[in-house]
Amino acid sequence: MNNYKIQIKKLNDSVEIQNYKDLLINRWGNNVYYSIEHMRYFEKEGDHLRCFLLEKDDDPIVLMPFVLRKININNTDVPYYDAISPYGYSGPLFNEDITAVDLSEFWRLVDVWYKENNVITEFIRFSLNSNHQNYSGSLIKTLSNVKGMLINDFEEQWNAFLPKVRNNYRKAINYDLDFKVFHRHEITKDIIKIFHSIYEDTMTRNNADKIYFFSNTYFEDLILSNLNNFSIIVVYYQEIPISVELIINYKDTIFAFLGGTNAEYFSYRPNDFLRVKVIEWAISNGKKYYVLGGGMKDGDGLYKNKKSLFPKDQDATFYTGRKVINEKVYDELCLASCDTYAQLDKEELNNYFFPYYRLNNR
Repeated sequence: MNNYKIQIKKLNDSVEIQNYKDLLINRWGNNVYYSIEHMRYFEKEGDHLRCFLLEKDDDPIVLMPFVLRKININNTDVPYYDAISPYGYSGPLFNEDITAVDLSEFWRLVDVWYKENNVITEFIRFSLNSNHQNYSGSLIKTLSNVKGMLINDFEEQWNAFLPKVRNNYRKAINYDLDFKVFHRHEITKDIIKIFHSIYEDTMTRNNADKIYFFSNTYFEDLILSNLNNFSIIVVYYQEIPISVELIINYKDTIFAFLGGTNAEYFSYRPNDFLRVKVIEWAISNGKKYYVLGGGMKDGDGLYKNKKSLFPKDQDATFYTGRKVINEKVYDELCLASCDTYAQLDKEELNNYFFPYYRLNNR
Protein backbone atom coordinates (compact mmCIF):
# COMPACT_ATOMS: atom_id res chain seq x y z
CA MET A 1 0.00 0.00 0.00
CA ASN A 2 1.56 3.28 -1.14
CA ASN A 3 1.55 6.25 1.17
CA TYR A 4 0.75 9.48 -0.67
CA LYS A 5 1.07 12.96 0.78
CA ILE A 6 0.50 16.28 -0.95
CA GLN A 7 2.09 19.52 0.19
CA ILE A 8 1.23 23.04 -0.90
CA LYS A 9 4.27 25.30 -0.86
CA LYS A 10 4.12 29.09 -0.70
CA LEU A 11 6.76 30.36 -3.11
CA ASN A 12 7.15 33.77 -1.48
CA ASP A 13 9.64 32.77 1.18
CA SER A 14 13.39 32.62 0.52
CA VAL A 15 13.76 29.20 2.16
CA GLU A 16 10.85 27.67 0.24
CA ILE A 17 12.06 29.25 -3.00
CA GLN A 18 15.51 27.71 -2.55
CA ASN A 19 13.98 24.33 -1.71
CA TYR A 20 11.87 24.57 -4.86
CA LYS A 21 14.89 25.51 -6.99
CA ASP A 22 16.94 22.62 -5.59
CA LEU A 23 14.13 20.17 -6.34
CA LEU A 24 13.68 21.54 -9.86
CA ILE A 25 17.40 21.22 -10.61
CA ASN A 26 18.06 17.87 -8.95
CA ARG A 27 14.89 16.08 -10.03
CA TRP A 28 13.84 17.73 -13.28
CA GLY A 29 16.91 19.22 -14.91
CA ASN A 30 15.93 22.82 -14.22
CA ASN A 31 13.16 23.13 -16.81
CA VAL A 32 13.10 26.93 -16.97
CA TYR A 33 9.41 27.11 -17.89
CA TYR A 34 9.03 26.18 -14.21
CA SER A 35 11.68 28.54 -12.89
CA ILE A 36 10.84 31.06 -10.19
CA GLU A 37 12.25 33.87 -12.34
CA HIS A 38 9.82 33.03 -15.13
CA MET A 39 6.74 32.33 -13.04
CA ARG A 40 6.85 35.31 -10.72
CA TYR A 41 6.53 37.62 -13.72
CA PHE A 42 2.90 36.47 -13.97
CA GLU A 43 2.15 36.99 -10.30
CA LYS A 44 0.04 40.15 -10.31
CA GLU A 45 -0.93 42.15 -7.25
CA GLY A 46 -3.16 40.02 -5.07
CA ASP A 47 -1.95 36.77 -6.66
CA HIS A 48 0.05 34.10 -4.86
CA LEU A 49 2.61 31.76 -6.40
CA ARG A 50 2.21 28.24 -5.05
CA CYS A 51 3.17 24.69 -5.94
CA PHE A 52 1.81 21.24 -5.28
CA LEU A 53 4.35 18.61 -4.29
CA LEU A 54 3.22 14.99 -4.20
CA GLU A 55 5.31 12.52 -2.23
CA LYS A 56 4.97 8.76 -2.48
CA ASP A 57 6.45 6.95 0.49
CA ASP A 58 8.26 10.24 1.34
CA ASP A 59 9.80 10.45 -2.16
CA PRO A 60 8.89 13.53 -4.31
CA ILE A 61 7.25 12.33 -7.53
CA VAL A 62 5.12 15.25 -8.83
CA LEU A 63 5.74 18.99 -8.80
CA MET A 64 3.23 21.49 -10.17
CA PRO A 65 3.44 25.26 -9.68
CA PHE A 66 0.39 27.47 -10.08
CA VAL A 67 -0.81 30.99 -9.45
CA LEU A 68 -3.59 31.31 -6.88
CA ARG A 69 -5.70 34.34 -7.83
CA LYS A 70 -8.20 36.25 -5.74
CA ILE A 71 -11.49 36.66 -7.60
CA ASN A 72 -12.91 40.14 -8.00
CA ILE A 73 -16.40 40.70 -9.45
CA ASN A 74 -17.43 44.23 -10.47
CA ASN A 75 -14.60 45.74 -8.43
CA THR A 76 -15.64 43.80 -5.35
CA ASP A 77 -13.58 41.03 -3.76
CA VAL A 78 -15.44 37.78 -3.20
CA PRO A 79 -14.29 34.99 -0.84
CA TYR A 80 -13.15 32.74 -3.66
CA TYR A 81 -10.02 31.97 -5.69
CA ASP A 82 -9.04 30.39 -8.96
CA ALA A 83 -5.86 28.61 -10.02
CA ILE A 84 -3.96 29.07 -13.27
CA SER A 85 -0.64 27.86 -14.58
CA PRO A 86 1.99 30.42 -15.63
CA TYR A 87 2.42 31.27 -19.32
CA GLY A 88 4.21 28.67 -21.43
CA TYR A 89 4.51 24.91 -21.20
CA SER A 90 3.43 23.93 -17.71
CA GLY A 91 1.32 21.43 -15.78
CA PRO A 92 2.76 18.70 -13.55
CA LEU A 93 6.41 17.65 -13.67
CA PHE A 94 7.00 13.96 -13.03
CA ASN A 95 9.45 11.18 -13.83
CA GLU A 96 9.06 8.70 -16.68
CA ASP A 97 8.36 5.81 -14.30
CA ILE A 98 5.28 7.42 -12.77
CA THR A 99 2.13 5.27 -12.88
CA ALA A 100 -1.44 6.08 -13.85
CA VAL A 101 -2.40 5.38 -10.23
CA ASP A 102 0.12 7.98 -9.04
CA LEU A 103 -1.28 10.60 -11.41
CA SER A 104 -4.90 9.88 -10.53
CA GLU A 105 -4.06 10.20 -6.85
CA PHE A 106 -2.24 13.48 -7.50
CA TRP A 107 -5.25 15.05 -9.21
CA ARG A 108 -7.62 13.67 -6.58
CA LEU A 109 -5.61 15.30 -3.80
CA VAL A 110 -5.34 18.56 -5.76
CA ASP A 111 -9.13 18.66 -6.15
CA VAL A 112 -9.63 17.97 -2.46
CA TRP A 113 -7.37 20.92 -1.59
CA TYR A 114 -9.24 23.16 -4.03
CA LYS A 115 -12.60 22.29 -2.45
CA GLU A 116 -11.27 22.90 1.05
CA ASN A 117 -9.78 26.28 0.09
CA ASN A 118 -12.59 27.91 -1.92
CA VAL A 119 -10.87 27.48 -5.30
CA ILE A 120 -13.62 27.61 -7.91
CA THR A 121 -11.81 26.93 -11.19
CA GLU A 122 -8.49 25.74 -12.56
CA PHE A 123 -6.91 26.55 -15.94
CA ILE A 124 -3.72 24.73 -16.97
CA ARG A 125 -1.43 25.08 -19.97
CA PHE A 126 0.11 21.64 -20.33
CA SER A 127 3.49 20.78 -21.80
CA LEU A 128 4.14 18.66 -24.90
CA ASN A 129 5.28 15.57 -22.96
CA SER A 130 1.81 14.05 -22.38
CA ASN A 131 1.60 15.41 -18.85
CA HIS A 132 -2.11 15.99 -19.46
CA GLN A 133 -2.80 12.28 -19.00
CA ASN A 134 -5.22 11.32 -16.22
CA TYR A 135 -6.26 14.97 -15.80
CA SER A 136 -9.43 15.25 -13.71
CA GLY A 137 -10.88 18.18 -15.68
CA SER A 138 -11.76 18.85 -19.34
CA LEU A 139 -8.95 18.67 -21.89
CA ILE A 140 -8.98 21.03 -24.87
CA LYS A 141 -6.82 20.47 -27.96
CA THR A 142 -5.68 24.06 -28.22
CA LEU A 143 -2.89 24.32 -30.81
CA SER A 144 -0.73 22.20 -33.05
CA ASN A 145 2.92 22.80 -32.16
CA VAL A 146 5.80 22.16 -34.54
CA LYS A 147 8.23 19.74 -32.92
CA GLY A 148 10.92 18.73 -35.38
CA MET A 149 13.12 15.67 -35.03
CA LEU A 150 16.70 16.53 -35.87
CA ILE A 151 18.54 14.23 -38.27
CA ASN A 152 22.20 13.48 -37.58
CA ASP A 153 23.12 14.15 -41.20
CA PHE A 154 22.52 17.86 -41.89
CA GLU A 155 22.38 17.27 -45.65
CA GLU A 156 19.44 14.95 -45.13
CA GLN A 157 17.85 17.58 -42.89
CA TRP A 158 18.43 20.22 -45.58
CA ASN A 159 16.65 18.11 -48.17
CA ALA A 160 13.66 17.71 -45.84
CA PHE A 161 12.97 21.48 -45.78
CA LEU A 162 10.29 22.85 -48.07
CA PRO A 163 11.86 24.41 -51.20
CA LYS A 164 11.02 27.95 -50.06
CA VAL A 165 13.23 27.51 -46.97
CA ARG A 166 16.20 26.47 -49.07
CA ASN A 167 15.55 29.31 -51.57
CA ASN A 168 15.29 31.92 -48.82
CA TYR A 169 18.46 30.61 -47.19
CA ARG A 170 20.32 30.94 -50.50
CA LYS A 171 19.09 34.54 -50.79
CA ALA A 172 20.27 35.24 -47.25
CA ILE A 173 23.82 34.00 -47.78
CA ASN A 174 24.19 36.42 -50.70
CA TYR A 175 24.17 39.21 -48.11
CA ASP A 176 27.02 37.67 -46.11
CA LEU A 177 24.96 37.45 -42.95
CA ASP A 178 26.81 36.46 -39.81
CA PHE A 179 25.38 33.92 -37.34
CA LYS A 180 26.44 33.90 -33.70
CA VAL A 181 25.40 31.75 -30.75
CA PHE A 182 25.86 33.24 -27.29
CA HIS A 183 25.73 30.35 -24.87
CA ARG A 184 25.96 30.17 -21.08
CA HIS A 185 28.58 32.63 -19.80
CA GLU A 186 28.91 34.23 -23.22
CA ILE A 187 25.54 35.84 -22.53
CA THR A 188 25.92 39.35 -21.11
CA LYS A 189 23.51 42.14 -20.27
CA ASP A 190 24.50 43.84 -23.54
CA ILE A 191 23.53 40.74 -25.55
CA ILE A 192 20.23 40.51 -23.66
CA LYS A 193 19.58 44.17 -24.46
CA ILE A 194 20.19 43.53 -28.18
CA PHE A 195 17.75 40.63 -28.07
CA HIS A 196 15.11 42.57 -26.14
CA SER A 197 15.24 45.59 -28.44
CA ILE A 198 14.53 43.57 -31.59
CA TYR A 199 12.00 41.38 -29.80
CA GLU A 200 10.05 44.34 -28.42
CA ASP A 201 9.99 46.10 -31.79
CA THR A 202 8.63 42.90 -33.34
CA MET A 203 5.85 42.64 -30.75
CA THR A 204 4.92 46.29 -31.31
CA ARG A 205 4.82 45.83 -35.09
CA ASN A 206 2.59 42.76 -34.73
CA ASN A 207 0.22 44.45 -32.26
CA ALA A 208 0.87 41.59 -29.86
CA ASP A 209 -1.15 41.08 -26.70
CA LYS A 210 0.32 42.80 -23.66
CA ILE A 211 1.26 39.44 -22.11
CA TYR A 212 4.06 39.17 -24.70
CA PHE A 213 5.69 42.49 -23.80
CA PHE A 214 8.28 41.16 -21.39
CA SER A 215 10.59 43.75 -19.87
CA ASN A 216 14.35 43.75 -20.24
CA THR A 217 14.51 43.23 -16.47
CA TYR A 218 12.48 40.03 -16.83
CA PHE A 219 14.91 38.67 -19.40
CA GLU A 220 17.97 39.60 -17.33
CA ASP A 221 16.49 37.98 -14.22
CA LEU A 222 15.44 34.83 -16.05
CA ILE A 223 18.49 34.28 -18.24
CA LEU A 224 21.28 35.31 -15.87
CA SER A 225 19.78 33.14 -13.11
CA ASN A 226 19.65 30.10 -15.41
CA LEU A 227 22.61 30.57 -17.76
CA ASN A 228 23.15 26.87 -18.47
CA ASN A 229 19.68 26.60 -19.95
CA PHE A 230 19.76 29.48 -22.43
CA SER A 231 21.33 30.44 -25.73
CA ILE A 232 20.77 33.71 -27.56
CA ILE A 233 21.04 33.57 -31.33
CA VAL A 234 21.87 36.76 -33.23
CA VAL A 235 22.10 37.26 -37.00
CA TYR A 236 24.16 40.26 -38.08
CA TYR A 237 24.37 42.20 -41.31
CA GLN A 238 27.58 44.24 -41.48
CA GLU A 239 27.78 44.01 -37.67
CA ILE A 240 24.18 45.24 -37.28
CA PRO A 241 21.97 42.78 -35.34
CA ILE A 242 18.88 42.14 -37.47
CA SER A 243 17.31 38.89 -36.23
CA VAL A 244 17.29 37.16 -32.84
CA GLU A 245 16.00 34.08 -31.07
CA LEU A 246 16.08 33.09 -27.41
CA ILE A 247 16.63 29.34 -27.11
CA ILE A 248 15.79 27.23 -24.08
CA ASN A 249 18.03 24.18 -23.71
CA TYR A 250 16.43 21.28 -21.88
CA LYS A 251 17.95 17.81 -22.04
CA ASP A 252 17.94 16.69 -25.72
CA THR A 253 15.53 19.44 -26.83
CA ILE A 254 15.84 23.10 -27.77
CA PHE A 255 12.81 25.38 -27.58
CA ALA A 256 12.41 28.50 -29.68
CA PHE A 257 11.15 30.58 -26.76
CA LEU A 258 10.89 34.09 -28.22
CA GLY A 259 12.40 35.98 -31.12
CA GLY A 260 12.10 38.78 -33.64
CA THR A 261 13.45 40.40 -36.78
CA ASN A 262 14.16 43.99 -37.81
CA ALA A 263 11.56 44.75 -40.49
CA GLU A 264 14.03 46.83 -42.55
CA TYR A 265 15.90 43.63 -43.39
CA PHE A 266 13.02 41.27 -44.22
CA SER A 267 14.15 41.04 -47.84
CA TYR A 268 17.48 39.60 -46.64
CA ARG A 269 15.61 36.56 -45.24
CA PRO A 270 17.46 36.62 -41.90
CA ASN A 271 14.83 34.56 -40.06
CA ASP A 272 15.09 31.62 -42.48
CA PHE A 273 18.87 31.92 -42.27
CA LEU A 274 18.71 31.93 -38.46
CA ARG A 275 16.47 28.88 -38.21
CA VAL A 276 18.52 26.79 -40.64
CA LYS A 277 21.74 27.69 -38.84
CA VAL A 278 20.15 26.91 -35.45
CA ILE A 279 19.23 23.46 -36.75
CA GLU A 280 22.78 22.92 -38.00
CA TRP A 281 24.16 24.09 -34.65
CA ALA A 282 21.73 21.90 -32.67
CA ILE A 283 22.64 18.79 -34.68
CA SER A 284 26.36 19.41 -34.11
CA ASN A 285 25.61 19.65 -30.37
CA GLY A 286 23.76 16.36 -30.20
CA LYS A 287 20.23 17.72 -29.80
CA LYS A 288 17.33 15.55 -30.96
CA TYR A 289 14.35 17.93 -31.12
CA TYR A 290 13.64 21.55 -32.04
CA VAL A 291 10.31 22.84 -30.69
CA LEU A 292 9.12 25.88 -32.61
CA GLY A 293 5.64 26.14 -31.12
CA GLY A 294 2.53 27.00 -33.11
CA GLY A 295 0.74 29.98 -34.58
CA MET A 296 -1.85 32.25 -33.07
CA LYS A 297 -4.31 29.71 -34.43
CA ASP A 298 -3.89 26.44 -36.31
CA GLY A 299 -2.91 26.81 -39.94
CA ASP A 300 -2.11 30.54 -39.90
CA GLY A 301 0.90 32.10 -41.57
CA LEU A 302 3.08 31.89 -38.47
CA TYR A 303 2.38 28.17 -38.12
CA LYS A 304 3.04 27.51 -41.83
CA ASN A 305 6.35 29.38 -41.63
CA LYS A 306 7.49 27.13 -38.78
CA LYS A 307 6.10 24.00 -40.39
CA SER A 308 8.10 24.61 -43.57
CA LEU A 309 11.21 23.50 -41.66
CA PHE A 310 9.69 20.16 -40.62
CA PRO A 311 6.92 19.48 -43.15
CA LYS A 312 6.87 15.71 -42.66
CA ASP A 313 7.19 15.60 -38.86
CA GLN A 314 4.13 14.93 -36.76
CA ASP A 315 3.02 17.94 -34.76
CA ALA A 316 2.72 17.85 -30.98
CA THR A 317 -0.66 18.85 -29.58
CA PHE A 318 -0.71 21.63 -27.01
CA TYR A 319 -3.49 20.89 -24.53
CA THR A 320 -5.11 23.19 -22.04
CA GLY A 321 -7.13 21.97 -19.09
CA ARG A 322 -10.27 23.49 -17.61
CA LYS A 323 -11.89 22.51 -14.38
CA VAL A 324 -14.88 23.83 -12.44
CA ILE A 325 -14.60 22.70 -8.85
CA ASN A 326 -17.80 24.33 -7.59
CA GLU A 327 -20.35 24.66 -10.40
CA LYS A 328 -22.98 26.46 -8.28
CA VAL A 329 -20.57 29.23 -7.27
CA TYR A 330 -19.11 29.33 -10.79
CA ASP A 331 -22.56 30.02 -12.27
CA GLU A 332 -23.22 32.71 -9.66
CA LEU A 333 -19.92 34.45 -10.40
CA CYS A 334 -20.45 34.31 -14.16
CA LEU A 335 -23.99 35.72 -13.89
CA ALA A 336 -22.83 38.49 -11.57
CA SER A 337 -20.04 39.52 -13.92
CA CYS A 338 -21.88 39.20 -17.25
CA ASP A 339 -25.64 39.10 -17.86
CA THR A 340 -25.21 37.27 -21.17
CA TYR A 341 -24.01 34.14 -19.34
CA ALA A 342 -27.62 33.08 -18.77
CA GLN A 343 -28.20 32.84 -22.54
CA LEU A 344 -25.17 30.71 -23.27
CA ASP A 345 -25.43 27.05 -24.20
CA LYS A 346 -23.66 25.34 -21.30
CA GLU A 347 -22.58 22.51 -23.62
CA GLU A 348 -20.69 25.09 -25.69
CA LEU A 349 -18.84 26.70 -22.78
CA ASN A 350 -15.52 25.21 -23.88
CA ASN A 351 -15.71 27.54 -26.88
CA TYR A 352 -15.71 30.63 -24.67
CA PHE A 353 -13.14 32.39 -22.55
CA PHE A 354 -12.41 30.53 -19.33
CA PRO A 355 -13.13 31.24 -16.56
CA TYR A 356 -16.04 33.18 -18.00
CA TYR A 357 -16.38 35.50 -15.01
CA ARG A 358 -13.02 37.04 -15.97
CA LEU A 359 -14.10 37.79 -19.54
CA ASN A 360 -14.59 41.51 -18.89
CA ASN A 361 -11.62 41.79 -16.56
CA ARG A 362 -8.71 40.42 -18.57
